[in-house]
Amino acid sequence: MDKSPLSPLFDPRSIVVFGASPSGRSVGALAYANLVAGDFSGPVIPINPKHQKIDGVECHKSIKTVTQDIDLAVIATPARTVPAIMRDCAAAGVKTAIVLSDGFGKRDPKGRDYEARVITEARKGGIRFLGPNSVGLVRPWLGLNASFLRSNTPKGRLAMVSQSGALASAIADWAGPHHSGFSAMVSLGNSLDVDIGDTLDYLVNDPKTDAILLYIEGLKDAPGFMSAMRRAARLKPVIVLKSGRHTDSAKAAHTHTGALIGSDEVVDAALERMGAVRVNTLGQLFAAAELLANIKKTSGDRLCIITNGGGAGVLAADRARDLGLGLPALTDATRKILDKILPECWSHENPVDILGDATPEDYGATVKAAIADPEVDGVLVLLTPQALTEPTEAAKAVKAALPRRNRKPVLACWMGEDMVAEGRVLLSAAGVSVFETPERAVEGFSYLAQHHRNRQLSLEVPRARAFEDGLDLDGARMIIANALAGGRVRLSDTESKALLSAFNIPVNLTIEAHSANDALVAAETVGFPVAMKISSPDVTHKTDVGGVKINVTDAASVTRCFHDIVQNVRKAQPDAQISGVTVEAMSHLRQARELVIGASRDAVFGPTILFGAGGTLVEVIKDSAVALPPLNAVLSERLIDRTRVSKALDNFRDYEPADKAAVVDVLKRVSIIVSELPEITELDINPLFAGPDGVLAVDARIAIARPPSIDGRYDHMAIHPYPRHLKRQTYLRDGTPLTIRPIRPEDAENEKRFMRELSDEAKKMRFMGSVNELSPELLAQFTQIDYRREMALVAMAEIDGAWLQVGVARYVINPDWKSCEFAIVVSDRIQKQGLGTILMKALIKAAQDHGLHVIEGTVLRKNTPMLHLMKDLGFTQRPDPDDRDVVIVEREI
Repeated sequence: MDKSPLSPLFDPRSIVVFGASPSGRSVGALAYANLVAGDFSGPVIPINPKHQKIDGVECHKSIKTVTQDIDLAVIATPARTVPAIMRDCAAAGVKTAIVLSDGFGKRDPKGRDYEARVITEARKGGIRFLGPNSVGLVRPWLGLNASFLRSNTPKGRLAMVSQSGALASAIADWAGPHHSGFSAMVSLGNSLDVDIGDTLDYLVNDPKTDAILLYIEGLKDAPGFMSAMRRAARLKPVIVLKSGRHTDSAKAAHTHTGALIGSDEVVDAALERMGAVRVNTLGQLFAAAELLANIKKTSGDRLCIITNGGGAGVLAADRARDLGLGLPALTDATRKILDKILPECWSHENPVDILGDATPEDYGATVKAAIADPEVDGVLVLLTPQALTEPTEAAKAVKAALPRRNRKPVLACWMGEDMVAEGRVLLSAAGVSVFETPERAVEGFSYLAQHHRNRQLSLEVPRARAFEDGLDLDGARMIIANALAGGRVRLSDTESKALLSAFNIPVNLTIEAHSANDALVAAETVGFPVAMKISSPDVTHKTDVGGVKINVTDAASVTRCFHDIVQNVRKAQPDAQISGVTVEAMSHLRQARELVIGASRDAVFGPTILFGAGGTLVEVIKDSAVALPPLNAVLSERLIDRTRVSKALDNFRDYEPADKAAVVDVLKRVSIIVSELPEITELDINPLFAGPDGVLAVDARIAIARPPSIDGRYDHMAIHPYPRHLKRQTYLRDGTPLTIRPIRPEDAENEKRFMRELSDEAKKMRFMGSVNELSPELLAQFTQIDYRREMALVAMAEIDGAWLQVGVARYVINPDWKSCEFAIVVSDRIQKQGLGTILMKALIKAAQDHGLHVIEGTVLRKNTPMLHLMKDLGFTQRPDPDDRDVVIVEREI
């Protein structure tokens, strides 16, 4: 795989500093002094036309006189000079820069001009840059401090990425006294080029980084952020503090759904979907840093609390319950051990109260027993400085009790100040995360537990079922196109239900009536009793203006209700355009529960989906949850389970369980609607009736707008949906029907069976080694792919009446985003049928759609059939310089 374009930024071999100065008061002077004072092994060259030398080192007037190859330029000059400096750097072959300068921004016309010019020069010269208005970049393991931070950041395995320079400065200052170290400290500044997603992409592959802290104020590129976050959080704990939680995003909403989805709820949904752990306060972020500096993972959420004070233990237990952590009972073996050690009146349960006169020996033995208990995933040790307590000696005992290779997190909370200070320092120096309050310590453990839970959830496989065939995408697009051509921003009731029907969502028959006589004909057509509703593009909530009549049972009532509805709406909304009423049959779905399913467009993350309790009181009850599409069955079920109304779908009183699978199906189909139709800005199905016999969309509203000018089919989505347009039907040479389509999470069993049935030789050719069985992690990696940065196409052949996977080809985009690395394997039962050619041609076409220019791969030299295939497809071949048994194949596309 190609080296990251950001390698010269994060791992430079040589640096120039524009604005370097012997004075310690300027940003350039501080940045230069920090670089020189560190252990950075490469040259650091000052550039400033005002000086000939700085501390005895030659100072250049411009980069034009620098003869060395330069990886990184640190720029700390006035904003007006930066565009020209960027141009000179490009001419000198510099590939990365850090712009510390301020004076850029949208508030000032000059600042906007400087921004535009810097971006232009950087793009023309192929320079990736951090900033402007960045505090800088610190890489302690390299001795690199390209910042104007005054604190010396210690080495560690925790990375901090911040959109706030002040916050980065505070954490750098906090790290040393708390024995916390960092692999990287990144201040993003205005993020005109390198952003959060770029930084995460680099850090996830950084061998010195085991966990990542992230402070976010706003996002510009949601798709890039989500894609990078998903990859990072699957491999390393990522803790996120997002400020601006109370921004009101619902003021201009036109539907219930829009009013319910707030931007912060969407952020929560996005981070949860990607597997990141969110904290809400700076104190919680510091707690996460304290923990992750020493501990990176846990195998579960079961916490054992050890305390010498009952009150402290109760506080910790309360917080653990608040956060959904387990407080397991001790095993009989552990109790017997503690019975021999502790006084008879110890608590005998979790929290383990070892009493106020607990000795250091009591602490050490109890910690040792708790760590050994198989029902315990983590241990929290609390100490309150009572009359007989020895805080420092107790800390030594806890330290001595830790196994040499302890795989369970052990956290400590020495409560108080003066009496416990020495013990805290001792524990922290020993690698034990120390907290000042029980609640903060429990929160720290919860971050590890949540990361573990997220990883387990990511391995959950959706059940296999027939994929959504028979969708009338063209018909749905025509409905929207006709409405937009007429200058409308909303579909009518009948159009909305027709669009839902195009995606196989059950709706009740609805007929529009422009007069009382039309309404009577419609009622006789659908059958009594009927519901009648106002038909107006200006009325959103029909019940609020007297625009709904239900259980209309006869012809006379139809006429009367038509006039009453029209009169009510004219009185309540005199300016509303009224085209008549809609008439629909009353639902006969038995034991129906009223739900709402909707979608809205978030300004940052694009389409979002809502599920909750429906009906006219939807905004009063406010029982709902939000998720980002696309949704599969597993994600849909999780969304439902986050609401209180989900319990109403089960058996209760004399109600039979509702058809939950049908509700899940509607959620999946709404997900497809918003994925495939970027014109839809808001959608409401309220109510959606759900009963034992299925579901029915009783009322629907859809708002539309012309989509923004975008390059890609799914650029309106934060998460790339299933690319169904790549599916194609063909035949093998012997006439066997064949389907080539992108892989999906539901293919897990197909993939597992396919890999299991491959011959040892085929496995060796594919993996260049032996692979007996795919682990759950590998299976998830192979089937739950990010279509934005990779593609996998499966070949499904109809054999003996069943569709079986007979091949798979995949590629992963390289860090340059211009090339990709591919792999392909074909079933042993399908040989000399042209399947390899079909798969590779489909894969090349998908790579072209991705905008890639080169496809490359590695083939074992003895894999002659594959090398022949590569030659036939126009791939060049060359020996791998690092392995003579491997051939590198490559083709421009």
